[in-house]
Amino acid sequence: MNRHEIESQLIEKASADPASRQRLLDDPKAAIADLLGVELPPGMRITVLEETPGQHYLVLPPAPPSLDALPLDDLDLALVGGGRTLRPHKILVSGGNTRAANRPAVHTSQSSC
Repeated sequence: MNRHEIESQLIEKASADPASRQRLLDDPKAAIADLLGVELPPGMRITVLEETPGQHYLVLPPAPPSLDALPLDDLDLALVGGGRTLRPHKILVSGGNTRAANRPAVHTSQSSC
């Protein structure tokens, strides 16, 4: 089951059963653990909020890590260090000639018989 499916089941159960709704509000971790039939990790925190007609909530996912904090993979390190790249070259097409960018054009002559 994915997160969306679990949330849908919880909302459905809370809508149909006032006691389940109150349990989710009072002790969400225990209520969810019972529904899933598993013990949730000790460090996991769950907050259940009940919307009212005048109060709405927007839940944001975790912020992405800073690009400066991301480690470089082997290819990125090679590019930064002046190593050879495995990335494809751009192909330029103009006037019927096709060549890789940053490579000299090779001209061939064709004769018609």
